[in-house]
Amino acid sequence: MPESMLSVADRGGVTVATVKCRKLYQQAVPAFRAEMLGLVEQGCRSMLVDLSGVDVMNSSALGVVILTYDRVTKEGGRFAVAGLGAILKELFERMHLGELFPLAGDVEEGVAALNGQENIPAQ
Repeated sequence: MPESMLSVADRGGVTVATVKCRKLYQQAVPAFRAEMLGLVEQGCRSMLVDLSGVDVMNSSALGVVILTYDRVTKEGGRFAVAGLGAILKELFERMHLGELFPLAGDVEEGVAALNGQENIPAQ
């Protein structure tokens, strides 16, 4: 069985899915998609995706993030992304994704925002 793409932890009722690969493209995307959607199917309704270890991702991986957001929110849940490096932050900002879901600086900020303890400033 292939190694998992994600490290998953519960932080105060928020499922934190930390991506473990630096390059999220090509062959990595199908596994990323399967694991992310698997979390939604398992009932995760408050999800934070930690991309702090990811240096680069392609449009398919970005599509997985957006699809996961869509599935979580259609089930009445909350979704955020944390840990964007400079390149990914620019990509997410150019795509105006901060208008869809919070873009947190780190996991702690994202968890606090999803738990309603802190507002993430507008991008």
